Amino acid sequence: MAIAHTSHIRIHKHEGPHRTAIIEQFEEPVHYGIHGGIKGFYQNKYGREIKGKEYPATLDHIISGVAG
Repeated sequence: MAIAHTSHIRIHKHEGPHRTAIIEQFEEPVHYGIHGGIKGFYQNKYGREIKGKEYPATLDHIISGVAG
């Protein structure tokens, strides 16, 4: 089996759950974080408010990628 592609990605961690992925050959970074029910789950689990802008979760990207 031949390798079709090797991804080269750098992840930058920001405050809270926000992080950005710098993906080779793309000009704009991809933002990841939490939102909606996922955010509510972790706020309840840890008993504190999670502040900051909401971004798609990695789960959202996985689902959209395989739903194609």
